[in-house]
Amino acid sequence: MTKEGNERDPSNFLILPFLLARMLHNQIWISLSRYQTAKGNHRIVDKTSATLYCNTVKAVVKQEVNISDDQILFNGTLFYVVNLTIKGASHLPLWRTDGVIITILLHIGAVEFLYYWLHRALHHHFLYSRYHSHHHSSIVTEPITSVIHPFAEHIAYFALFAIPLLTVVFTGTGSLASFFGYVTYIDFMNNLGHCNFEVIPKRLFSIFPPLKHLMYTP
Repeated sequence: MTKEGNERDPSNFLILPFLLARMLHNQIWISLSRYQTAKGNHRIVDKTSATLYCNTVKAVVKQEVNISDDQILFNGTLFYVVNLTIKGASHLPLWRTDGVIITILLHIGAVEFLYYWLHRALHHHFLYSRYHSHHHSSIVTEPITSVIHPFAEHIAYFALFAIPLLTVVFTGTGSLASFFGYVTYIDFMNNLGHCNFEVIPKRLFSIFPPLKHLMYTP
């Protein structure tokens, strides 16, 4: 039996295409990062020996390739659970200005503040040795390194970044733009921060030094 047109939920239908789009987004960053690594002009982490550098990159790829999609699959499962169980997380409109503004403000305020202290805590020797050291075992990072974490960290990060999304759900201001746009933004910043090549020319920071405090860089 099929659902009537007014009962169909486009937000539920769009979760799978969105997950595939996230994988494509990540792959574009990975390909760009590897191209820059091979080209070598804007590489951040460098080695004096080309052979050593290539061997290091191969080790990183071997470590990360088999688990690189785990975070997206885990997120996708939770997206479906939330969509099906929480009132207000289904039948979302395409756009709501108030919800988009709430998402942006909560990220700038609560999420960035809590992320800073969560990351500080993960670098405490107790948590670092048991969890976060796995993330930093990649000496030469790739964009996908950003999501190589133990499962407990995935849960912590999901809970953190869910704050704006759950807020717009419970306030009835959610939209497809705020959900998919926010997650895409998080993916973009994660890939940018671990791509291992200079996206922003150094001369800009020389011209305007405070810029380093205003933006996220690799």
